[in-house]
Amino acid sequence: EIDRVSLNGNPSSVPFPRSYLEPGSLDFSFSGLKTAVLYHYQNIQKHKGELSRQETADIAASFQEAAVDVLVDKTLYALKRHNVSGVILGGGVTCNSRLRKRFYQALEETHVRLYCPSPSLCTDNAAMVASLGYYKNLDKDFSTLEVEAVA
Repeated sequence: EIDRVSLNGNPSSVPFPRSYLEPGSLDFSFSGLKTAVLYHYQNIQKHKGELSRQETADIAASFQEAAVDVLVDKTLYALKRHNVSGVILGGGVTCNSRLRKRFYQALEETHVRLYCPSPSLCTDNAAMVASLGYYKNLDKDFSTLEVEAVA
């Protein structure tokens, strides 16, 4: 939905933060970005009431650009630190056209290949986990409560 709404927006209309966390880290967080969007929305509501279609599109485009900037920049930083031959995009977010375009542009001049499945194959990871759970349940393949989560 953000992808669709943002098409009519200006990605530089709202200077949302880019959260890179500590220098040299590959970690990132979007909690500050989400909070900034909420405060921006509340400020507009407080002073003007409802948002216009253009304001909504501008917020969506600005949010999208901030998130994509961090994802692309962190990936490029990881490529400098590690010798890899390819980058794989996956999950529901991979359907986002701006994300796909920016990754293709960023990796165009490198030796690194981008693997990006067609949007029909880019499903939400939570849906995939739920699907697996459904079939495990049908097979009565259960774990005890003592099982440890290992990332």
